[in-house]
Amino acid sequence: MDTGPTHPDYTLLVTGNRGTGKTALLNVLEARAFERGWMFITAAASTEPVSARMASEAQRCLARLRKGRGSARVSSVSMMGVGVSLDPSSQEVNQASGLLAVLEELGELLAQRGGGLLLTVDEMHDVDRNDVRTVASAVQIVTRRRQMPVAFAAAALPLIEDTHLADPNMTFLQRCARARLGLLGEEETRAALRQPVLDSGSAIDDDALAEAVALTLGYPYMIQLVGFHAWQMRDDPSTPISLTNVRAGAAEAEMIMVEQIAGPTWNRLSPMDRRFLIEMLPDEPDSSLADVAARLGRSLQYARTYRRRLIAAGAISTSTKGRVRFLHHAFRSRAASAALEG
Repeated sequence: MDTGPTHPDYTLLVTGNRGTGKTALLNVLEARAFERGWMFITAAASTEPVSARMASEAQRCLARLRKGRGSARVSSVSMMGVGVSLDPSSQEVNQASGLLAVLEELGELLAQRGGGLLLTVDEMHDVDRNDVRTVASAVQIVTRRRQMPVAFAAAALPLIEDTHLADPNMTFLQRCARARLGLLGEEETRAALRQPVLDSGSAIDDDALAEAVALTLGYPYMIQLVGFHAWQMRDDPSTPISLTNVRAGAAEAEMIMVEQIAGPTWNRLSPMDRRFLIEMLPDEPDSSLADVAARLGRSLQYARTYRRRLIAAGAISTSTKGRVRFLHHAFRSRAASAALEG
């Protein structure tokens, strides 16, 4: 934001599995934009085109500035559930030209006032591809070609690499800077669990902290859940978090992970993706890819294809060469439930 449109990170694509902090990072970017007096517009995949809603909210920002209502600093303009319904097939050209025109006018006005605009899009992988092209085309012209203070940040699951980013017409999106979010290391996990407790004037026992680090496996959302529920499990808020608190909190967190992270991921998988995960269940802590292929009755090359798909989906990871493991035990629990259901 200090450097301006010439900075490579002025257009940014954040990727990561569910629960790794993509939306949280977008929220931080929006807060930083607000703090410096920028406007920001935020969108996510919905039944209405992102480009049409973005143009509509940009018009509102223009109207606010034209009326002289203070500086460029305004409160959050949310596009969730706001906008007009348009038929993408018949309105694509109008959407593209309309969005470009309003962003150009808004960008020019903000540049004159020393301000800027941040556009954020969450769940980009679920946005219609033509809609993504419309937004990308407008931002590319306004930001990269005309060097206006209009920054862009989007968040998506890694599967976007095989969908939108594989489209040869998505050159702008392919050239966006990348921020890839993943699991935290052991020391990062320890700090993420301990520091909020210390900042709140409390403490956590050493054995409790060690257990929490081991149980969360560096998964950011699991870290948040275990920390929160372990804190809540104390009978006396003035006492340190104990090992018992952590184990009880982890049990609560595990159920939430299965429902909110593993469940939605599972629902997007194909029948063979799911069968691959079920065939991993006999092994602990990881599985030989050759063993999984044999259980599937398929070739090793066939199993490698599904390994890649499941890594992109955020269900598994590689442990050592030729071996795979569940990314989090919540995925093992979901696969086990499916196996019992038949």
